[in-house]
Amino acid sequence: MPALRRPGPSRSLARRSFLLGSAGAGVALVAACSSDKKDPAPISGGSTSSAGSFPVTVAGKVGSVTVPAAPKRVVAAGYLRDTDLALALGANLVGAARSTSWPSGLAPWQKPTTKPTLFATGDGLPTEQLAALHPDLILASDDYTLAKDYATLSKIAPTLSYRQAVSKDSWEDMTTRAGQVLGKAAEARTLVADTRAKIASLRAQHPELTGKTFTFGPVSGLDSIYTISRTDDASAVFFSQLGMKLAPAVTGLPASATPGRSLVSAERIEVLDADVLIVVYTKPEARAELEGNQLFKRLEAVQRGSYVALDLSIAIAVAFPSVLSIPFGLDATVPLLSTAVSKS
Repeated sequence: MPALRRPGPSRSLARRSFLLGSAGAGVALVAACSSDKKDPAPISGGSTSSAGSFPVTVAGKVGSVTVPAAPKRVVAAGYLRDTDLALALGANLVGAARSTSWPSGLAPWQKPTTKPTLFATGDGLPTEQLAALHPDLILASDDYTLAKDYATLSKIAPTLSYRQAVSKDSWEDMTTRAGQVLGKAAEARTLVADTRAKIASLRAQHPELTGKTFTFGPVSGLDSIYTISRTDDASAVFFSQLGMKLAPAVTGLPASATPGRSLVSAERIEVLDADVLIVVYTKPEARAELEGNQLFKRLEAVQRGSYVALDLSIAIAVAFPSVLSIPFGLDATVPLLSTAVSKS
C-alpha cells in the first residue's frame, strides 16, 4: 500500500507499510498487525507476584532477555510502540527511534516529560549512537530488523525482543512484556485494563455502530487503492471492537504482497461500498484524484455522506495499536464514525 510504507529505506518506512502497498505493517491499521491473542511470554528469574522484582528474564523469539536490576536508562529502538510503552510505563527514556511521519520525530500521542535523543534509522540502527546513550535496557519488540540487530544490541544492553514476530504480538502482550522488564508489571496490567475499558465504554455509548459494515485502506492514486481484507488485521480489529464488521465483499478479495491488504482496481471500486467507507490518503493529490473519479462519486456511501477521509496520523495510531495510540485513535475516529453511520 503505498503509502504507509515501511520505515526508512529498509527500516523507517518498513514499519509504516500500512500505507504502502506493502503495508503489512502497520497499516496495522495501517500496520498489518495481526491481532493474535496469546498468553504472555514466559517469565523467570525474579518473582512475578510483585512489581519491581529483579533479576527478571523474559523469553523472546530472537532471544531471551535478563534484566538484573530496575532499568534507569531506557532506549526504544523499534518503531512507534517501543517508545509508546516506555512513555506509558514511566521509564526514563534517554533515546528513541525518530519517526519520519512527523516533523518533531514523535507521534502526537507521544509526550515525553524529558527530551530523549531521537536517532534516525533509515540506514539501520546507529549502534554507536545508541551505545553512547549508556542504556541499561533496550526495548526492541517493534524493531523490523531485529533478527539482524539483536546480536549487536544485546551487547550494548539487555534487549527485549518480540514474542512471535514484529507486528504479530498483540498490543496487550507487548504491554505486559514491557512491564515485566521495566519492573512495572502491575502498571502494565492497569494500562491494559484501562484501555480495554475505554473501548468498551465507547462501544456502549455508541450502539449505532454495532453491526455496521466498513471498508478501510490507504490510497496513493487510482492505480494504488488498497483495502483491508482480513478480519484479524490490527486496524480491522480496532473497528470491530466498536461493534462494526468488515464488509463481506472485501474479505474474499485476493491478497496482495502485503498481508491483510488487497489491491482494488479503479474499475472495481464498487467493492469498497459499505455502511461506512474509510480512506486514508498517503499524499494530498491522491485525495483529489479519487474524489474526482466518477465511479467513486457514484458509491452509495459517498453519495449519502458515509465516507470518511481519515487523517494520516489517526490512521497510523489505529494501525500500530498501543496503550497510548488506541485512546488517541478512539477519540479521533468514534465521532467521525457516528456521524457517518447516522447518514447510512
